[in-house]
Amino acid sequence: MNKRPRTIVNHVVEFVAETRRRRLLVIVGVPTVFAILFDLIANYGILIPLLAVGLATVLYTRSTAKETIAASLYGVGVILIGLFLLELYWNGARGSTEPLVGTATRVLWRAVAGVILGGLGLWVRQIDR
Repeated sequence: MNKRPRTIVNHVVEFVAETRRRRLLVIVGVPTVFAILFDLIANYGILIPLLAVGLATVLYTRSTAKETIAASLYGVGVILIGLFLLELYWNGARGSTEPLVGTATRVLWRAVAGVILGGLGLWVRQIDR
């Protein structure tokens, strides 16, 4: 039953591991897509490009393609959870008129997506190749 998802992940890892250019494409592409999409959704100024550069740096330090793919998944997940918490903090610290529960429900998709991506990244990291 678990053979099918593992073979799909293994195919993706093997595809990325074939050449250094494909691994660099993941290292540059994932943070770029994250920055572009999240900048369209929310206006955090320079914070999103800085987080994307940090994510690219983390991905570059990974030694294998499997570690790079796993880190790209759980890295984006951790950033989304952090941005969810930051939004809640800013709502309370700035004294917004929006209730904290309203803010939490409005940006809850960030926490849910972050948990899902984080779990997927940890799963990819632990599966055997």
